[in-house]
Amino acid sequence: MTLTDAYRTCLEIARSHYENFPVASGLVPSALRHHIAAIYAFARRADDAADEGTLAAEVRREVLDEFTRRLRTPVSTDAVDVALADTIETFRLPYDPFDRLLAAFISDVYEVNFTSWDDLLAYCHCSADPVGELLLRLDNAPALPSDESISFSNDVCTALQITNFLQDISTDRQRGRSYLPLPHHECITRTLALYNRGRRVAESLSSWRLRWEIRLTIAGGLTMLDLCARRTDDRQRPTLTVRNALHLFRRLVDVVRQKPLPNVPVRLNHDANS
Repeated sequence: MTLTDAYRTCLEIARSHYENFPVASGLVPSALRHHIAAIYAFARRADDAADEGTLAAEVRREVLDEFTRRLRTPVSTDAVDVALADTIETFRLPYDPFDRLLAAFISDVYEVNFTSWDDLLAYCHCSADPVGELLLRLDNAPALPSDESISFSNDVCTALQITNFLQDISTDRQRGRSYLPLPHHECITRTLALYNRGRRVAESLSSWRLRWEIRLTIAGGLTMLDLCARRTDDRQRPTLTVRNALHLFRRLVDVVRQKPLPNVPVRLNHDANS
């Protein structure tokens, strides 16, 4: 397993999974693309381990504990381990963001039932925000990102995570997870506010190509949020397709403009988790 092969595997993982936003796309500077893919591949595999329904909760917990051990003692020849160890060393990344990701995935192994918006935000601080913080570190290296840029990044990452929860309401319900503590329309309104504040993170990035990657990411999240607002049955799981291209472009224009993001009327009025 060469380092080149390891990063190539991470890029394949990043490009083979459906997301509502681009991951390590051609817009990203080539010098950062494979490092972003390594972080994504780590998070993707750990998330998948938590969601593996054929394994008992205790077994899934053991798998995630092994992720934690291998993170600090990368003796594995596994491609993702090899690539991530190189990325961590190259950029001197702290372990805290990865630990927070794993803590969130471990909680997903068991039944989740958030009863307040603050509980949801605290979960997203572990399950989503670390990815944005790591991306800022890659872009700002060797300097550290500002507190303001981290705050904007956290808003975007949390918004993307909640959008995903809105998208997957029925799937999560089947897994015994109830992430959304507020009615559907209230979750959408508050998530839009997070996007509205956080979109300024793009301006704090040094790479213009990375700025456009992030703008597209936010536009993808907003488009999915709009699809969730328009559905009339939460058993429907909306996905982004080529038919949404025009809508995505309009949301991209909204992201670039410095005016408040326009909302879409919510059709589903009952409790999101009822």
